[in-house]
Amino acid sequence: MSNYLISLNQFADFSRATENGKKRIVAQQLRPDKLKITWYQTPKARVKKYFELHGDINPIKDGINALMKKVPRNKKGENDRRTSIEALERFVEMNLPSILKEVNYTVIKPKSKIVAISEVDVKVAPEIIIKGTFEGKTVFGAVKIHISKNKPFDLKRSQFVASIIYKYLKDTMAKDNEIVLPELCFCLDIFGGRIVSAPDNIDAINVEIVNICNDIKRVFNAA
Repeated sequence: MSNYLISLNQFADFSRATENGKKRIVAQQLRPDKLKITWYQTPKARVKKYFELHGDINPIKDGINALMKKVPRNKKGENDRRTSIEALERFVEMNLPSILKEVNYTVIKPKSKIVAISEVDVKVAPEIIIKGTFEGKTVFGAVKIHISKNKPFDLKRSQFVASIIYKYLKDTMAKDNEIVLPELCFCLDIFGGRIVSAPDNIDAINVEIVNICNDIKRVFNAA
């Protein structure tokens, strides 16, 4: 593992942050809050189950019903409950890539959650990784779910996320004669209402990603 570690969502935020914002992000990576609440676990788990069951809407409905019956212990819990319900309701209205219906896939667990880019370890940790067959070939794809009502990703951030997912699968999952499909590597931004896949021609955005990694190292080294 390198001296530089950043989560994928924080990478996306770093890419568009001010200098002070970049310093805050790096400080959070260097000194993570071990007691930090992990938000929106129910909608992420329900969406994962939706994929596992190949588009069965019942896990989403069950998640909404369970959240409606939940009695939070405090204001933060109530905010999580309310936003989680809205996230699941919005997910139902989103149009997922049509290629999902053409791939015979299963959801698998990764051995590694990290990909190295220009000496920076990016913790990708996609919520969903799929392995299947398409046109007689073994294929991979993955989904990173972003749930933030106040800070949805813009198009550029979503493109960075999707492109890094693609590289992660290429480097850590796919073997010889196995294919990572760009259209199956996507950022699912629920409150942004946006599903963005990795571009077919990924070279240009990879140059930007490497430049961001170099900037991340600069801020780490100055911290």
